[in-house]
Amino acid sequence: MKLNTLNRYLALPLAMTAISLGTAQALEVKASNSVLQGGSNSSVTWPAPASQPYRVYVRVPADSTATNALYRVYPNGLPATAGACSSTDATTPCFEIPLDTTQSPGEWVQLTLANDPATQWDFTQNPYVNGNVTVNASNLNSSEVLSTGSVLFDAPNIGQAYQGGILISLSKDGKHGLIAANQDLPGTYNFQAAKQAVKDSANYDAEGQKYSDWRLPTVAELNTIYQHQDLVKATGTFYWTGVSSSKTLAWIQIFRYSSYPAYSGFQANDGYKTGALSVRPVRVF
Repeated sequence: MKLNTLNRYLALPLAMTAISLGTAQALEVKASNSVLQGGSNSSVTWPAPASQPYRVYVRVPADSTATNALYRVYPNGLPATAGACSSTDATTPCFEIPLDTTQSPGEWVQLTLANDPATQWDFTQNPYVNGNVTVNASNLNSSEVLSTGSVLFDAPNIGQAYQGGILISLSKDGKHGLIAANQDLPGTYNFQAAKQAVKDSANYDAEGQKYSDWRLPTVAELNTIYQHQDLVKATGTFYWTGVSSSKTLAWIQIFRYSSYPAYSGFQANDGYKTGALSVRPVRVF
C-alpha cells in the first residue's frame, strides 16, 4: 500500500499488521519512523485499511518533543483545498485532535473527541476515496521535533467493551451492531416497570450512563443475548422483551431453567405483564 502523496507529503513506506489491543484484533499501519521538524510543512499520512468504522490509536515514539502535535482524521479523504480542516464539511469532513507527545513517550494514545473513548470514525477506502489519518509539523515551534510511528485502526469485535456495554452482534460491514448493557438491571420488574427502568440512568454503571438510548430488546435481540449469556454474565431465568402480544401478555425468553433444562432458550408470547422478570437493556449503533 502506498502513501497518498502530494508535494506537501513525505513519501514513506507503509506496512499493515494485525495485532491485539485489549480484547479486539486491530490493524496497525506502519510507517518508517520519521522525524518532522517543527515549522516545516512536512507531513505523514496513514490510510485506513478498509471502509468501516475504526477507533484510532497513535504510537508515540520515545524521542518526540512536540507538545502540540495536530493529528487530523479525514474519514472521506483529503479536501480539494490543501490544509483545510472542518468537521462540518459535508464532503470531506476533518477532525483535528491535539496531542502532547511528551506525555506519552513510547505509548499508544487514542485519538478522541471530548475525551470520549467510544470515539470512532466511519472511514471510506476505495480506488477513489482514501480515508486517512495525517499529521503536519507546520504549527510546531521550530525547536520541536515530531517523531512519527504507527497508527492503529481498531475495529469493533464481538465480546469487546463498546459504547457503554458489550458488543454482541455486528453487521458484516462493521457499521451497525447490538450492544448489551454490562449487567442485568437490579431486581425484577413487571412489564410496564421494565419499560421505565431501562430509561433510568441510575440503573447503569458509569459506562452505561454515558448513553441515554437504552431500551428493552426485541424478540430476536433477546435471543442474541441468550446466545451470549455467559459472555454478558446474565444471571436471571426469565427475561422481558419489549414486544407486546396482547394487552395483558408480552414476549419473554427463558435463559437458564435448572428445574427443566430442556426449556432453556425457549421463547413465548404469553408472559403475563404483571409478572416479575429480569431485564437486560440493549442499544444499537
